[in-house]
Amino acid sequence: MSFKQSQLVICLGLLLILSHSSMANAALFEWSNSEIQYLYGNGYRMPNNSNQISKSTITITHADGWSLGRNFFFMDTYISDAGQSPQTSVYGEAYSYLTLGKVLGKDLSLGIFKDINAVAGVNAGETINGQKSGSRIFLYGLSLEFKLPGFKLFNLDVLQHDQFEAVPNGNSWQFTPVWIVPFNIAGTKWSLEGFTDFIGKKNAGYAFNILAQPQLRLDIGDLWGKSGHFYAGLEYQYWHNKYGIQGLNESLPQALLLWKY
Repeated sequence: MSFKQSQLVICLGLLLILSHSSMANAALFEWSNSEIQYLYGNGYRMPNNSNQISKSTITITHADGWSLGRNFFFMDTYISDAGQSPQTSVYGEAYSYLTLGKVLGKDLSLGIFKDINAVAGVNAGETINGQKSGSRIFLYGLSLEFKLPGFKLFNLDVLQHDQFEAVPNGNSWQFTPVWIVPFNIAGTKWSLEGFTDFIGKKNAGYAFNILAQPQLRLDIGDLWGKSGHFYAGLEYQYWHNKYGIQGLNESLPQALLLWKY
């Protein structure tokens, strides 16, 4: 294992330890939410590869809220099984939010506006058996919270997007709307949720790109009296100029199974 891989493993390990600690001491938080997702799809694209790639993705997410803000992180493990040599990659993001209304002890809501946060986070990835370093990104800026009819959640992150890799591509900006829309159909419980990253051009080698991952979830646990824990559905992944590479586009559905605890 390379030094960079060791760094990533240590960082992700610390994130998992912090997650376990926060879940074990849930009384310290106003709320806590963790998920394990399994996704499978065919049609992924990679640089210098004309094949359609099939792969599985296992995602662990955790979010919690405390007296002055909230925290969020996820870790993806990608396992390819067709279209390229067998490969396993990991990718994680972690963010911490400081909520101005909570800090001031005041209600800052006005109309559809709910509150504003200062936010900072890191993104990091690694191809484990390919001995290839992934992204190293530091993000910071503001997150705006809104109260919209029919939405359980709608936030807009406005971030500076700075790379600190050994050979950086440069710095840019990132806009990320995040949403959750619950609804019912014929007595069944559904949710449409996800995010879209809009990331600006950095230099001649890194193009403007868009990554969207909306999910349609059905609460299948509700069918046997275990609402809010087991879900099945679809995630649609659209990536325009993937990795900032001009013309590398990805568009595919993915089967989704999810356990929330």
